[in-house]
Amino acid sequence: MHRRRQAASWFAKKNAVRHPGIFLREFLAGLPFLPRMPSMPKTFAGLWPALVTPMTAAGSPNLESVQLLVERFVAEGLNGLYVTGSTGQWPLLSVAERKAILEATVEAAAGRLTIMAHVGAMTTPEAVELAKHAAKAGADAISTVAPIYYGYSSDVVFQHYHEIGAAGELPLYVYHFEPAHKLGIGIQDYAQRLLAIPNIAGLKMTSFDLNLIGLLHKATADRLKLFSGADELMAHAILSGVVGAIGTFYNVWGTACRKVWFAAKERPSMQTQRFMLQFQAAIAEVLGSGSTWSFLEAAVRLKHGVEIGRPRAPLGMCDKAWNDEDVMKLLKAVDAAAE
Repeated sequence: MHRRRQAASWFAKKNAVRHPGIFLREFLAGLPFLPRMPSMPKTFAGLWPALVTPMTAAGSPNLESVQLLVERFVAEGLNGLYVTGSTGQWPLLSVAERKAILEATVEAAAGRLTIMAHVGAMTTPEAVELAKHAAKAGADAISTVAPIYYGYSSDVVFQHYHEIGAAGELPLYVYHFEPAHKLGIGIQDYAQRLLAIPNIAGLKMTSFDLNLIGLLHKATADRLKLFSGADELMAHAILSGVVGAIGTFYNVWGTACRKVWFAAKERPSMQTQRFMLQFQAAIAEVLGSGSTWSFLEAAVRLKHGVEIGRPRAPLGMCDKAWNDEDVMKLLKAVDAAAE
């Protein structure tokens, strides 16, 4: 508690003259419970949290908490971060806020994690602006969902992707978010259109259709790297050809999931099955509660000691608070299943 008060006082003094992204890493380096790790070669594989966007009590992005979380994920040995995606509340953030969150993340990561910036936006010009900013900010790749709300044709969707990919030199990973964007063309046509996008490097596939993931992997003949985006199928998707997993619940169970994912990549076992059954049950309990965001708030606080607050309304407006004991029970059950 004393350390928290000391940190808060230090931040308050520094905020009067500097943006927190400039000085936070120097401060964090002196904290004994956050071991430093050297810069690692950038790889597009492994276990990546879809980074939550912490909020202050006033409802603005909490950049200090963003950077504290980054340090935790570095210490856990995770492989990368997916920034301002769905878990990061992108539709509810301004362009300026998204830029600030990415800058804070890159600054804290300091080359120790691979950073993929989600730049999808309501308009193509905004997405292009975010793509260009991501390159300047030091991100390692960009990603984008299909344009939302109006039910665009496949031609429009791929033109949107094309302009984003052509906006900069960073690798582009299309975010196939099946709950909002069903595939409306054949798999071969989809694969060929993807391969024609400038700087295309892969996809994040948030789909429960393992057959679709496998067919796309086959159709692109290893020319695209696929990440699974459905946490519940983290290990299952390995058999469909994915190189990694990006998801919400890795903010909480990153260490356990990384251990099991890499073990399953080498040789699936009964332990993999036991873990996945426990992990799926935990996720189902959280989602079934109707209070996912309040769970994440409590779980991140209990697991990492970082306050992330409630998301921006309307997200989480009707969430009921979780009892800490219930949250800890779920946290321990999943962690124990990885042993």
